[in-house]
Amino acid sequence: MAEPGKKFTILSFVGGGIRGLMSVTILKKLCEKYPNVVQESDLIAGCSTGSIITSELVAGRTPEDLIKFFTSGEIKFYDKMDTDPNTPAYDIEEVFGSQYARHLNKKVADLDRKVLFVTFNVGGLATSADGVVTPTPWKPIMYTNMAPGMGDVLIAKAATSSGAMPGQLGSYEGNVDGAFLNHDPTVTAIALAVQAGHKLEDITAITIGTGLMYDWIASDTKNWGANQWMTGDGNPFNNSPPFLMNQSTPGPVLDMSLNGTSCNLMPTLAGFLLGDRYVNINPSLPFFIPENTTYPEAIQLLQDKGRAADTSKAEALIEAYWWNHVVKG
Repeated sequence: MAEPGKKFTILSFVGGGIRGLMSVTILKKLCEKYPNVVQESDLIAGCSTGSIITSELVAGRTPEDLIKFFTSGEIKFYDKMDTDPNTPAYDIEEVFGSQYARHLNKKVADLDRKVLFVTFNVGGLATSADGVVTPTPWKPIMYTNMAPGMGDVLIAKAATSSGAMPGQLGSYEGNVDGAFLNHDPTVTAIALAVQAGHKLEDITAITIGTGLMYDWIASDTKNWGANQWMTGDGNPFNNSPPFLMNQSTPGPVLDMSLNGTSCNLMPTLAGFLLGDRYVNINPSLPFFIPENTTYPEAIQLLQDKGRAADTSKAEALIEAYWWNHVVKG
C-alpha cells in the first residue's frame, strides 16, 4: 500500500519508431535543467519505441546516449528494409539481441525501479497433456513490476514485444506492438498507480510524444463498403497514409483504430484524470514521417522540433512534484 500523501511521478514515452529521436531530444532538454529527473521518476512507462527508450534508460543510458542510438544504430537498422510485403520488413531477432545484450537474463521483476511495457498477445492454440487442443484468446499485456505476477519476463522480451509492429517486425512469441493496447501508455500507468494504492490526487505525469501528425478522410464515407474502409478510395485530399510498412494502399479503418499519432485521445483522458498535474510534450509535425525514415532532412527536423519544444509546463511540474528529490543543473 502506498504511503498516504506521497507524490507518485510518471514519465511516459509513446510509440513512433525513428521519431523517438524527437522524444529523447526533448528529454535531453529537460535533463540539462534537471539532471536526475529520470532517476527520481517513480514509474517509467513505454510503448513501442517508447519501450526501447524505457529499457535503455533503466539500463543507465543517458539522453545523449539515446540520441546517438537513434542517429546511428537505428538509422543503420532501418536502412536494411526487406520490401517484400509477405515478410517482416526487419528482423525482430536483431531487436531482441540488442536488448538482451543490454540486460542479459534480468527480468522486469528484478528491477529496483518501477517500469511498464505494454504489448498485445495475438493468442493461438494450446495442446493439453492429454492432447486436447483449445484456443487461447488474444489479450492485452502489461509487463510491469507494479503488480504481482506481471514482471516475470525478461526485460529484453518485454521491450521487444512492445515494439513488434506487424509488417515492420512481425511478432515476438505471439506478442505485437503495444499500440494495440495503448500507443500512449500514460493512462495505463495511472491506472497501475491507483491499483497500487496511490490516490489520484497524488499522481503526476509527464508524457513525451513522437510528434502529432493529423489524419482525415476528405471523401464522403456515407456509402463506403468494406473495400473503401480497408483500402481507401484514392481521393488525393484524404490524409490517411499506409500504416504498416510495405502496405500498398492506405487503410483508413486501421488508421482510425490505431490513431495514437494523429489525435490526442490518450492525452485528453490523462488530462481528465490528473488535471494540471499532467503535461503532454508532443510538437506537431508538418508532414507524415514514417517510423523507418532515414532521410537526413527528416532526422534533422525531429531534432530541431525536440530542441524547440516548449517544456515550460513540464518544468513547472518537476519543480512542484519532483521538488523534494530533483537536482537542478
